[in-house]
Amino acid sequence: MTPMIAARPRLSLRVAPLAALASLALLTAACGDDGTSSASATDGSTSSSTSDATTGTTGETTAATETTGGTGTTTGGLEPADVPPGCNPIAYENDCLLPYPSDFFLVDDAELPNGRRVALTEEATPTTMAGMSLNTLGHHPADGFSHHQPILAVFPEGIDTANLNFHLDGGDATLDPASPTILLNADTGELVPHWVELDAMTASPAEQALILRPLVVLDDSARYIVAYQGLVSAMGLEVEPPKGFAHILAGEVEGDAVLEPLAARYESTIFPDLEAAGVPRDRLQLAWEFTTASDERNTRDLLAIRDDMLAWLADNDPQVMIDKVLPDHNEDIALRLEGRVQVPLYLEEDESMALLNRDGGGDVVANGEHWVPFTLQVPTTAFPLDPNYEPARIIQFGHGFFGEREEINWSAMRGFSVERGLVMIATEWAGMAYEDQASVVEYIGKQAGDTFLFTDRLHQSFANQLALTAAIKTTLTEVPELQILDQLVYDPDQLYYYGISQGSIFGVVFMALTPTMERAVLSVGGGPYSLMMSRSGSFSDLFALMKLQIGDRPLEVQKFITLSQHVFDRVDPTTYSRRVLLDPYPDSSDRRILFQYGVGDHSVNNLASELLIRAGGLDMLAPTAAQPYGVGTVDAPAPGSAAVVADYNLDELPGIYSELPPEPPNEENVHELVRRNPKMRDQIDAFWQIDPVLDNFCDGPCDPE
Repeated sequence: MTPMIAARPRLSLRVAPLAALASLALLTAACGDDGTSSASATDGSTSSSTSDATTGTTGETTAATETTGGTGTTTGGLEPADVPPGCNPIAYENDCLLPYPSDFFLVDDAELPNGRRVALTEEATPTTMAGMSLNTLGHHPADGFSHHQPILAVFPEGIDTANLNFHLDGGDATLDPASPTILLNADTGELVPHWVELDAMTASPAEQALILRPLVVLDDSARYIVAYQGLVSAMGLEVEPPKGFAHILAGEVEGDAVLEPLAARYESTIFPDLEAAGVPRDRLQLAWEFTTASDERNTRDLLAIRDDMLAWLADNDPQVMIDKVLPDHNEDIALRLEGRVQVPLYLEEDESMALLNRDGGGDVVANGEHWVPFTLQVPTTAFPLDPNYEPARIIQFGHGFFGEREEINWSAMRGFSVERGLVMIATEWAGMAYEDQASVVEYIGKQAGDTFLFTDRLHQSFANQLALTAAIKTTLTEVPELQILDQLVYDPDQLYYYGISQGSIFGVVFMALTPTMERAVLSVGGGPYSLMMSRSGSFSDLFALMKLQIGDRPLEVQKFITLSQHVFDRVDPTTYSRRVLLDPYPDSSDRRILFQYGVGDHSVNNLASELLIRAGGLDMLAPTAAQPYGVGTVDAPAPGSAAVVADYNLDELPGIYSELPPEPPNEENVHELVRRNPKMRDQIDAFWQIDPVLDNFCDGPCDPE
């Protein structure tokens, strides 16, 4: 048995310098208005109304009206509305930003593909306790909202969730127009399956977000309507519409500079769209619309890198330099090479938190070339003693959460490579690697709104992975140390990808981009990040850091999470999942995917894994230990791609509710157990043969074997 290898924790930020953690407490106390993030400085969001607010015509109403003072809102039986400047007007007394996402925060911008831009007002933007902006949109404007982010509202009277659809119930109930919660694709007239929950990390109704989560990835550049009807308060009473929305419902908006034009939009478009879907206005407690961002906005930068990389690779074989040759590295590894591969640089500089390099028109362009480190290991079982040996398969490995390429030398991967005779090679996911942790901590403390700018450097990591793939097939084959007994120790035609956790998450994106990789095993991955965050043990340290800045304000934490998805969409697997198998980019390989996960994963929640399975068009390999909502089955052996789940029969499943799970004992750590499962390893081994078989090696469903 391969001994356990001492290694850095790969699933949390707890290895960040303790001095940086301590400094956050000082920053929280010391940062006043001078701590404003660069995002707020560059956002340009000063509008307090939307471009839609003046469209449409005011509908006819029958409510008695009279003019009041204040903002000029007309009122009959309703209390006068007094919308604060910059606040979302439909529920302003509950929260200035919420409900969100909302087209109230869209303004015209002809320079973006959709012709509009998300512009948070200063008043609605969440902040740290020191007043530092948590606006994530400063460097990467969005022309709409995410195709999958938490949809937030808050009801200070509290909500009884007994009549609301939860993820354990599937999604069919929400396809009924009588459902208390409605998510309508207004462009198609179709209701969207979803589920609803309260933030389980607080019990205070005024701080407890009601979160609606789609069970599918929403369409790009599409208009959606969210509606609540039949919500019951914590006291068992029917929830009253918030003030702004109540005035719109009653038609009591005459003379109000904010509500009157907004009401015209409701009367001309929102209410008719809901009624056409079978949702009458007389039961509505809250309703609003939002428009999703364009695919071009989300993918423009990464596809520019892909296009440039493919052109560069057509003219260049990436050069490699070997820095260290370590024969007999340990009892399992017969040969270890540490080297560097030549890659075009698409960043302003090759540093953590570096921004993408752009030309005068804002397009990403190469900034010279740089050398990216990699590690290659040949296990003893792949090191030949007979001149007539068969060269080994070679696996390009993607590491875990803020991890490192050295994971191929840790117990699970080292043992697997020895067991199956696999040459392993890896480079870092630059931007979300061990070396980036300290910078992320620093940004949380000094400019929290820019925390997720590490995704710019992550764009570079995909170029690095593409170059490494090309080198494995070309220049690396000429390295003398890999010529053993007069032939190459590995077979470049048997190159496969294996990504675990973060390596699986970004493995989806990599497989959407690669022109040559044909088979990948994606283990315990999921998406999007904003769904995983509040249910992942991996994010416990990040949450601790966020709370040092945000304080005990759960609603602000939820806002920060939903705003983070605007940035993550540019690299998120939910953006690229359909491009792997369903609708590949030009110059793509003919691909097959094996997706493995386990019931009760505390690090990547099953909800995220199953959303990604649906988005990618995968079926479950039958017989299956679990059947996710909206996913089909395919009998084993499968001719193409499939997902496989192992059930470890845990007494209590983590991540059922929106709260961070504790670290499980080793025997219940499903996130680790899946990669160590002998039957799932057999399955991988068969999938990586010259004549691949995607079969079930368990005795029936994998429970777990």
